[in-house]
Amino acid sequence: MTTDKNREITELVNGSLDQAEEVWGEVGSKLSNRAIAKSTQFSNEAIRASVPTTIPGYEFLEDGKPLVDEFIALVLDMRDSSKHLNCAIAGTKAQMLERVFYETAALLPACSKMILDEKGGVTEYLGDGLLAFFRVKESDKADTCYTAHRAAAGCMQAVSEIVNPILNDRYDLPKIEIGIGMSVSKAILTITGQANFIKPVAFGQCVYHATKLSKGRGEIVVDEALNLIWPKSDTGTLHFLFRMMSGIRGFVLQNNE
Repeated sequence: MTTDKNREITELVNGSLDQAEEVWGEVGSKLSNRAIAKSTQFSNEAIRASVPTTIPGYEFLEDGKPLVDEFIALVLDMRDSSKHLNCAIAGTKAQMLERVFYETAALLPACSKMILDEKGGVTEYLGDGLLAFFRVKESDKADTCYTAHRAAAGCMQAVSEIVNPILNDRYDLPKIEIGIGMSVSKAILTITGQANFIKPVAFGQCVYHATKLSKGRGEIVVDEALNLIWPKSDTGTLHFLFRMMSGIRGFVLQNNE
């Protein structure tokens, strides 16, 4: 990671945490163990004709016109976040739910930035993780594999070198760990939901496999389909270590350098 990129991510994480602290200070005391449901009213005549997306290569999707394309899905997941919700750490400045709020406030923007800088698209934040896509073009599959891997490796580096040190400095929190799963497949692009909540989605096997393979600790794991299209070279620096994860044939990416 360059010095400029390190500075950019550091400023992003600290800014996100400053904002999270303001939000927590304003409404954190109102939270209870019971979920507070909030609803926003929308007109039943909400226009669904064209919906903007963050799916790479597709600025808009039109209602009633599903499309199919090939993508590498990347799922990032934070380990043990549910335990963090129920485990106070003596001596730390942030406890339980507040702790997870700050952890995700730091983690998600930093990793989103790493993905966006590699031309990926983050389509969903999954509480303590995220879902992103990289469009695979037939003419440059190798480049897409490399791009997706740079994004995943960048997320790991950002957590290790920036997010964790800042969380420790600001709140005396221990290191967080993430797992990243990646898979490739065709996906259906469509609009889903009702008038009061509509969203563009990419639906395919790649999402399910990437989710299953994101359960490691500090590991990037790809499925068999992605391993098969990954460019191979006698001088390559990546090694693929087979491992079954959640019933899926996965391959842990290890750097030989």
